[in-house]
Amino acid sequence: METIFISANNGGLEIYKGVGNLIAGNIKTAKTFKYVMDTHGIDTDTHEIYTTSSMDFADEEGFDHYDDARILMEE
Repeated sequence: METIFISANNGGLEIYKGVGNLIAGNIKTAKTFKYVMDTHGIDTDTHEIYTTSSMDFADEEGFDHYDDARILMEE
């Protein structure tokens, strides 16, 4: 099973399956995030999911607040 990486970029989220394998970018809503996760069979209970440091500094990646990317992901 591949490791999943989630990062913040340009005010949206990006999801990677494995290192450098972008499967979706510019995700700006929780509904779209869930759709991509479901479509690619990514299960938060069974996959190893990591966030990149951009998630900790989302305000430097186009979000209004440093925590906004995590809030979007967790919704």
